[in-house]
Amino acid sequence: MIRAGIFIGVDQTGNLQKLHDAAAGATRMHEWALGQGMADKERAILITDAGGQKVRADDIYEAVTSLLDGAGVDQLIVYFAGHGITINRRERWLLTDAPRNPSAAINVTGSAEAARLCGARHVVFISDACRVAPEGIQAQNVQGIEIFPNEGTSERSRPVDQFFACLVGSTAAEIKDPAVAAGSFSALYTDALLDGLKGLHAEILDGPSEENDTALYVKPPKLEQYLEREVPARVMKRGLAAKVNQNPDAILTVHPYWLSRIDKVPSSSRGIRVTRSARITRSARVAAPMETAKTLTDDMVQSVIAGRTTLGQELERMTAAAVPGVVPVVQTAREVAAPFGPDHLESQCGIKVRGARVTGAWCTRATCRIGELRDLVWVDIHPETAATVLVTFEGHTGALVPAIKDFIAALTFEDGELVDVSYEISQNTWRWEIPEYRQRAAEVRDLRAVAAAASRHGRFRLDDDTAMKIAKRMQISKGVDPTLAVYAAYAYHDVQANERITDMSRYLREDLGITLFDVALLARNLVDRKISAADRVVPFLPLLGQGWALLGAHRVRLPDQVQGIQTTVRDSLWSLYDERGCELLKQVIDAREVL
Repeated sequence: MIRAGIFIGVDQTGNLQKLHDAAAGATRMHEWALGQGMADKERAILITDAGGQKVRADDIYEAVTSLLDGAGVDQLIVYFAGHGITINRRERWLLTDAPRNPSAAINVTGSAEAARLCGARHVVFISDACRVAPEGIQAQNVQGIEIFPNEGTSERSRPVDQFFACLVGSTAAEIKDPAVAAGSFSALYTDALLDGLKGLHAEILDGPSEENDTALYVKPPKLEQYLEREVPARVMKRGLAAKVNQNPDAILTVHPYWLSRIDKVPSSSRGIRVTRSARITRSARVAAPMETAKTLTDDMVQSVIAGRTTLGQELERMTAAAVPGVVPVVQTAREVAAPFGPDHLESQCGIKVRGARVTGAWCTRATCRIGELRDLVWVDIHPETAATVLVTFEGHTGALVPAIKDFIAALTFEDGELVDVSYEISQNTWRWEIPEYRQRAAEVRDLRAVAAAASRHGRFRLDDDTAMKIAKRMQISKGVDPTLAVYAAYAYHDVQANERITDMSRYLREDLGITLFDVALLARNLVDRKISAADRVVPFLPLLGQGWALLGAHRVRLPDQVQGIQTTVRDSLWSLYDERGCELLKQVIDAREVL
């Protein structure tokens, strides 16, 4: 296997706090790569701001393309240490001139999407950076670029793994190392990562697949488990539990590839001893990670969706655990699961809202009427089966909401954020006469609640051994609530189950006569496309905020009236636009060129 790596470290980004170990951490990772047999400058490229150098996005893009366009690589590792931010829950790595220069950053999500079709058999992103919301208007406008070419040279999607030093909304700790002189700092995550990659923890080593191979290997799944256990343990050991909240995260796909080859287990290796015979016959099991909001949320998702427990039981268990960060997850799940508003409308189609007051409504190919209490919008979409509605709210924000025949859209706001968009069948329509729809109403609310809570406070993940079975259950429910297809599509996308997304998009078209933007996007049906009414896609922009990071990699062409609208999207789980964005959206609706 031909392996290569690009190792990036940025200590100083704009006027942000200077880091002390980002460039040095990238250098240590580069040294590890050389020990793995990657040739310096040819297969292992180091890019840091040491010595006052600037780290530019174009330099990183050129490094990636030089590796891909040359003799080619089978595995490419991209490591970054420095400042990071999340915009709509998707990562940007900040480079030297950010945030003043909005392009001086890497769109990690978009880069990972483009990497899937770059031709390499396996791409790995490793991020030792914060994942917090940007502070100030300047940082909020940082969009970044994709560092992988997006022409899609590969005929099929290849596995891409992503390792993160912390969860969404958290900071990655850089702590003072007591083992060295005062003033020297060490990035906690990178050091733990390197210990694992170097084989210092024998319990995560896997044996060879071939009988004559004498080496041991570090593979992504066990590395993820090790980091989930080791990083919090190091935080506790250093007495930083009250100061640092750092739990690693990862998005992994199923594949046979390894990250590190260990020809000889170091004498300092801790954990179980791996004998030559054991290398082939068994794999050591890593100790379970500490119980965190992430592990509790993951358990809730899988237990409820698999039907093992009820949402109420899981929320009671999470509350009793009293783990930091779990209260907001429980609060969102309970809020979304609770029914509200009318169960039918005379128009048999409309929008109801809780947590905000409606100030206006504009429809592409329908007529709208706002209720006296400013919590309802009646929509008459005849003879269409669906239409896009721009709804504005107090606080000068707005959302694009698909109005779908026979359904009532239910919008839930929490602290000014649009945390859920769901659909309920209007009970005066033919759909309500179908027994399955009535019987599954409560179940669907629970499914939607766990998806919304997990997505808002981290990631709705279905990446264990039962991922396909669990997501399939959600997929069956999409006829009852079409937005469950959106949540399931993003979960499928993470594990690269692309055929499942394609199936859902087709099913939506057959059942409703339309498909939802995000499902079409993730099914790769919008590549190099500019949406028109004939495409039967609603709305004409991403529903979930995280979808915006993928538009560049898919080369989606936006309506002319809304060029640059990305900078008007607020920090919200479901796309929410500021006042300027709403004015741009009105122009598209007035043009009546989209559904």
